[in-house]
Amino acid sequence: MSQSVCRFPAGFFWGAATSAHQVEGGNRWNDWWRFEQRPGAIRDGTASGDACRHWERFDQDFARARGYGHTMHRLSLEWSRIEPARGRRDGAAIAHYHEVLASLRRHGLVPLVTLHHFTNPLWIADAGGWEERATVDRFCDFVRFCAREYGGEVDWWCTVNEPEVYAFRAYSEGVWPPAKRDDGAALAVMANLLEAHGRAYRILHEEDRVDADGDGQAVRAGFAKHLVQLVPDRWWMPLDALRARAEDAVFNQAVMRAVVSGEIRLGIPGVKGVRRRVPELERSLDFFGLNYYTRWRVRMFAPDPHVTRRGVPLNDLGWEVWPRGLAAAAQRAAACGAPVLVTEHGFADAADKFRPRAVVESLVHLGRAIERGTPVLGYLHWSLMDNFEWADGTRARFGLERVDFDDPARPRTPRASAGVLARIARANAVERTLAAEVGARV
Repeated sequence: MSQSVCRFPAGFFWGAATSAHQVEGGNRWNDWWRFEQRPGAIRDGTASGDACRHWERFDQDFARARGYGHTMHRLSLEWSRIEPARGRRDGAAIAHYHEVLASLRRHGLVPLVTLHHFTNPLWIADAGGWEERATVDRFCDFVRFCAREYGGEVDWWCTVNEPEVYAFRAYSEGVWPPAKRDDGAALAVMANLLEAHGRAYRILHEEDRVDADGDGQAVRAGFAKHLVQLVPDRWWMPLDALRARAEDAVFNQAVMRAVVSGEIRLGIPGVKGVRRRVPELERSLDFFGLNYYTRWRVRMFAPDPHVTRRGVPLNDLGWEVWPRGLAAAAQRAAACGAPVLVTEHGFADAADKFRPRAVVESLVHLGRAIERGTPVLGYLHWSLMDNFEWADGTRARFGLERVDFDDPARPRTPRASAGVLARIARANAVERTLAAEVGARV
């Protein structure tokens, strides 16, 4: 009998992900910092503040990541640190990120660099943010600078993170800055972010000519898409199915179609849609960055259209834990014609009660999908450590490591799930003994 439930391809990447504002601390020049000062803006009343103090402790964090068997790490460059005012770049911040990238290389971690992860410099936000087409140009200037400045150290680039999530959370639901409730603005913002991705993709290929890791390719660029499954809550109710299809059409299908065809077509009933052709957007993925967390059961006419059923496993935020969905999302992402890289996947589980089992079960489903032909390059867990989870503050604990936010030093303590993922990464496989230990249904 085989000693493994599934094995992963040679060269498969293992690692974790972070974003600058959520872990660095001290990001005082962006719109999120300002938003956090509003009473009631963050559910638990916290603010990013010193966050995890990763700005100072990055080298120790990367050393531990390597100790877990990680081979890749996803991070973001904080635009507002590098360019705190339009046209004025901060030499100390630029040098700092060179040190960060050098540390990753020293510890044997391939950097995957995200260029926009939800935060905007105040000077961008105050000029209209992503509602303004001019922001696309300003972002492209930043991308060009980063490609020239860091291209010798970076081959893997993620242009924008979850354009659909940013657009709806910030401009439709109004729970992120600038806290608007305007579906038309949300569609305009999503379109501008998609255009920004396409143009950034071309800029990276033009400007980054250095093959940093010697694999024959100087640039591998993609974006990160939150590919949530939307299913009718009641399969026998046509209106539930209709709403699920309508949400999927704008949140998933339109985004995925745009990066293949170059055609942006976004619409919501009763709202002015967006129709735009962006030549740079056509076939603008060297990899599809897949962010997957849950599925949404959709019910028409419910106060909240995304519902959960009694008895299903939920994480600490009330999201359904559905391990089979990671493989389903990867298979769907692969239909865009590029290999898939899991850029985020994880569970809010402060007690680490179900995360070890859920990670194993998710990776078994993913491994079997790979065996059936789904091209997947690697798996990056969200997150390396507990961090500031946007409007949920510090109550949502996604980390492989627990962070004590009550201690100014922000000590980290590895959770059992860190060891579980480490065993998988080192073996490049899910072993039967591990699956049995965590009670995984495989």
